[in-house]
Amino acid sequence: MSTRSGSTEELVVRGARVLDPCSELDALLDVRLSGGRVAEIGECLRGVRELDADGLHLFPGFVDVHAHWRTPGREDEEDIESGSAAAAAGGFTGVVMMPNTDPVIDRPAVLGGLVRRIERESGVRAYVAAALHEGLKGERLTEMRLLKEAGAFCVSDDGLGTQNAGVLRNAMLYAKTAGLPVILHCEDHTLATGVIHEGIASALAGVPGSPASAEDAATATALILAAETGARVHITHVSTALSAALVGFFKRQADVTADTTPHHLTLTDDLIGSLEGMWRVNPPLRPEEDRAGVREALGNGTLDFVATDHAPHASEEKELPLEEAAPGFLGHETAFAALYTELVLGGKLSLRRLVEAMSCAPGRWVGGLGSISAGAPADLALVDLSEEWTVSERNLASRSRNSPYLGKKLTGRIVGTIVGGELVHDRIGAAFGVRA
Repeated sequence: MSTRSGSTEELVVRGARVLDPCSELDALLDVRLSGGRVAEIGECLRGVRELDADGLHLFPGFVDVHAHWRTPGREDEEDIESGSAAAAAGGFTGVVMMPNTDPVIDRPAVLGGLVRRIERESGVRAYVAAALHEGLKGERLTEMRLLKEAGAFCVSDDGLGTQNAGVLRNAMLYAKTAGLPVILHCEDHTLATGVIHEGIASALAGVPGSPASAEDAATATALILAAETGARVHITHVSTALSAALVGFFKRQADVTADTTPHHLTLTDDLIGSLEGMWRVNPPLRPEEDRAGVREALGNGTLDFVATDHAPHASEEKELPLEEAAPGFLGHETAFAALYTELVLGGKLSLRRLVEAMSCAPGRWVGGLGSISAGAPADLALVDLSEEWTVSERNLASRSRNSPYLGKKLTGRIVGTIVGGELVHDRIGAAFGVRA
């Protein structure tokens, strides 16, 4: 992982509205950063360097536990430098990278090389999820203890899902003994035979769909095995109301957490009527009733946090008919603004809960992140909640352009991101107000 030891310089962020659900802060305060950590929170603080944040909100840095930076193998779509720049532009100070790369991150040598690259090239804290089984083929388990020694933060089957329940059970048992959390992509391939959600929209479009049970059945299996094995399991990109309800039930039986994505909270399968490849994603966009159920589950804490499933693709992979396009959307740079615009301003979610779901809760899951408190890492996001902006290809830091929000006007803009006390994203440059 990228350790980001932190800036040795002192910096005071002055006059921001500090909102941190973890420490119950919600007030106009100054925050002094020193040695890469939060040193002091109060009023009328002074420092060698000061950042004037009048009119801005200051949140704990966001943490994204599900991202594809396409490294190694597809650096034309995203690399560590561009992925971390995109993350910082979205206010993310910590990111977990998925293992479905080329080659798959299933051997200590591959993982160790990636960790060394992260140390050199990432502008944010980056953690590596190693593969749950070799080649992500669902057969032979990886050497999880050796992968942990090489720098793996967790293990995952993301991108494909584990199709054999026996293999999944053994993987959970091994991961538990290795002390590694497990991130699971829940999808039953015997049911998931289409490319979009099976329902009214797919019938009208004339495109083969996969039933919601493809996710629900796999989620139920994963949760039952988590309860039996005692493994620390995280269910990623929950997209159906039933899967969310299953997570809620099993929280009483198992060490389980779950996330959902910005696109499953803000978009529905009505969009597939255009037949454009842009709208293909896995799990697929769902009908309004699923979106509403997932949104409610996030609001009441059944779903613990938001993860973007940031999935860059080259234009030639998305500018295809729906059935032929690669599945996935960009996520880092628009996550907060899309959710603030759709859910908070739409009266469906409080700002406090959104910040908790993007920073505090995933920060706790990663460990030691997502809080503005004395001694905590100086990882912060400065946000202008009043700014309206239109998502366009020219204002994306990612190497790819497959954002589902292109052309959409959003409210709320990340204007500065601080990692380890260092300003790694400053949208308005010298006008931002850093003063020596």
